[in-house]
Amino acid sequence: MTKSILSTPPFTLQSSLLPSINFKEWMLERALQLQPDVFAKLLMILHGVWRNRNSTLWQNKTQTAQDLVLSCFTWLEEFHTVHASNNASKQMQQKVWKPAAQGRLTLNVDAAFLPNQHHGGIGGVLRDCQGRFIAAYARPIPYTASPKQCEMLAIREGLDLLQSLQQQNVLIQSDCSEAVAEIQCDDHSLLENGGLIDDIKQVWHQLEGIQLMHTPRSCNGVAHRLAAIGFELEHASVWLHHAPEFLRDVLHYDCNRLN
Repeated sequence: MTKSILSTPPFTLQSSLLPSINFKEWMLERALQLQPDVFAKLLMILHGVWRNRNSTLWQNKTQTAQDLVLSCFTWLEEFHTVHASNNASKQMQQKVWKPAAQGRLTLNVDAAFLPNQHHGGIGGVLRDCQGRFIAAYARPIPYTASPKQCEMLAIREGLDLLQSLQQQNVLIQSDCSEAVAEIQCDDHSLLENGGLIDDIKQVWHQLEGIQLMHTPRSCNGVAHRLAAIGFELEHASVWLHHAPEFLRDVLHYDCNRLN
């Protein structure tokens, strides 16, 4: 039975090699030559052959080759389903907002933009290493061409806030990976938002210890709320030292998940 299963593609165990085959070397070749998903099927089949042998010896019950292969593939599919579910659960648990290291501040920024409209909103929140509120801003953007441009404007506004508060050693987090990558690009002169990136870097270089990084959207809830508020505002707003009422629930939510 084993020979009939393993001699077919993609395992291709040659009958002429039996019984003198070095099984360890053959397995090593299969590990190098087969795709990972196919090699996983091979391992599962070998496990099934071993279980079938024991069942035959001790219980006098034997599976056909077809039943053995089908049951092995079913086990493998169930394993992948459970494993994928566990990984997704772990990833969801890991994707929570965390403040920067001791002695640093964290500035989360975000933008709100609707494709069928030409205006947007931006917002940002500044917190210390224990998650305590320091400042926040929200403002409308009357004219904007794209979500990425809006995100860059949110970063620029955040840098202006840091400069006005004379804050340095700050980690800036945005959930727009494209905006973060283009701002950090050495040669941005030919990019669509090259002029805006020039403005951002000009302010950035006037501050000390500023770092910009991408963060998942699930870690950017407070800034997302502020951007939505900014979308509806008529004028820019800034809050210092005391968080506005509409922001306290999401701030508490982030802090509670730190414990």
